[in-house]
Amino acid sequence: MQAKANTTIGAQHASFYAAATTAITTIASVASLMLGSLASTPAQAQQTMKIGLATVNDVQHEFAKLFAAQMEKTAPGKLRIQVYPSEQLGSIPRMVEGMGMGTVEAWVGPPEFMVGIEPRMQVFGSPGLVFDMEHGYRLTQDERFRQASFSWAEAKGIKGLGLVVYGPNGYTSKKALRTLADWKGQKLRVFGSPMHTVAMEKLGATGVPMNPADALQAISSGAIDGNRTALNVSVSFKYFDVVKNHTMIDGEALIYSMFAVSKGWYDKLPADVQKQVAAAVVAVERDAYNFAVEGQKRSEATWAKNGELIRVNAADQADFVRRMQTVGPEVVAKNPRIKDAYELMVERANATRK
Repeated sequence: MQAKANTTIGAQHASFYAAATTAITTIASVASLMLGSLASTPAQAQQTMKIGLATVNDVQHEFAKLFAAQMEKTAPGKLRIQVYPSEQLGSIPRMVEGMGMGTVEAWVGPPEFMVGIEPRMQVFGSPGLVFDMEHGYRLTQDERFRQASFSWAEAKGIKGLGLVVYGPNGYTSKKALRTLADWKGQKLRVFGSPMHTVAMEKLGATGVPMNPADALQAISSGAIDGNRTALNVSVSFKYFDVVKNHTMIDGEALIYSMFAVSKGWYDKLPADVQKQVAAAVVAVERDAYNFAVEGQKRSEATWAKNGELIRVNAADQADFVRRMQTVGPEVVAKNPRIKDAYELMVERANATRK
């Protein structure tokens, strides 16, 4: 009996030992799998920010590079920033569309190219309100104007973050435009915005909306007579190889560039990264402006060597401004939706004038 009892107890001990061993092995296996799973799970993927623009080696390009460098300095490793100039991400309409869809994270360009999705963006091109680049810079730094304009396209999935002064509009043309009478009958490439086309009507000319990349060929072929654009654009694309005249007038609308992002993409960034992005934009805007001012001086010198810089006389200058100041009210009367935006532009332009 004793032997039998001992045998039974021994068998029970063996069975318990086997079960315990199996349980421990199972727990170890599960733990190993969990640890292995954690080890093989990659860290959160670094976000990529593609910045597209249509131009190259100008203030828009410089701004994008300054911003990328500032982010690397103040928030290293938070964003992988890639800059694509010269329409490498597509034409301007495609880049704007891409921001709304979330396929393009950011873009730098004139807000007027967003008029098709948000009409209020055209007020940036209101002529007769800003008279020089420094005045334009003060306007871009005005918080009321900044925050309002940054929000205008948010319903379309696009959020503004920064503003850059590109430069004053001028007229690069085959015919020398020396007096206001010389504008009559001219076909001039403009932005696709009533603020630009109506301005040309006031001068007796026809504004032809056209992608900037196509304008030089259109002038060469005779389809249009000139381009209403910043002198830096004309110099960058070497317009002086085709035409020799560039007319500058004080009180023409300035060209601004907005740094805009895909709102859907931006809203998904961690809160700290959003703050770092916004801070980096503000940190480089003055440097970008200084670059634009120096670029304007270099462009004037370059054009003077290769063509002729023209200014109208004082009487025509005064008449020009008077005509341009009727453009905004006329455009607003036809599109009341932009009334508040235009009135804000007028108010803040006046407030920032010295």
